[in-house]
Amino acid sequence: MKNLSAPADVLELVKQLRTQQEALREQLRLEQTTLQTLARRLWLQQEHERAKLSRELHDGVGQLLTGLKTQLGQAAKTNNELESLYHTASAAVESIRSLSRLMHPTVLTDLGIAAAISWLNRQMLQPAGVACETELDIPSNIDMDLQIFLFRIIQEAMVNTVKHARAQRFSIYLMYASDSLRLDMLDNGKGFVVGKETEGLGLQSMRDRCEAFGAHFTISSSPGNGCQISISLPYQYKEMPMASDLL
Repeated sequence: MKNLSAPADVLELVKQLRTQQEALREQLRLEQTTLQTLARRLWLQQEHERAKLSRELHDGVGQLLTGLKTQLGQAAKTNNELESLYHTASAAVESIRSLSRLMHPTVLTDLGIAAAISWLNRQMLQPAGVACETELDIPSNIDMDLQIFLFRIIQEAMVNTVKHARAQRFSIYLMYASDSLRLDMLDNGKGFVVGKETEGLGLQSMRDRCEAFGAHFTISSSPGNGCQISISLPYQYKEMPMASDLL
């Protein structure tokens, strides 16, 4: 029986096709990396603009309202009719402060992600009667860009829980292990059928942020069974040297 083999020109053509396929795969990988980098830069630029607007609110409108509140407080001591205006001005000052902090979380940059999560709980979940439990096991000084990313994801999940879930409990688990970070958020609300057509801007925003950071985003929910959002991303933490090590 004859040993049949492909002609040399066919083998060469197959080899060329394989080479072209590998080149295309590499090009697609590079383009995807470039798009991720651009998306991340755009997101960080948005955070920069939020910080700028937050300062303008605090130092501009906030200071004007604080001055008005002080004047009304002094005038209300001799004119009871102005007392209601004083309380309105006080409420407006607090509203501006809360909006400024939500736009740019100074508590995050000053005290870190754990303190920022506690602040979000006080601002969003507690007033809605939602109990929050947290379990955090991460380095305290991970990259600030990453802390802002986690803060925004958790903030968006809390907004969705308060607005849509009708939940009584919200849980956050944030862990660092080996070379990756894992964030799980669960509520015991009404749940929903998972699908692109059921996702609002909040979930889509979370997906977009995850894509920009190269994170894996999954969501699990069904009617009557609450919702779980899980996010994992590769992260190599470099431990900061002790002061004694630098001497």
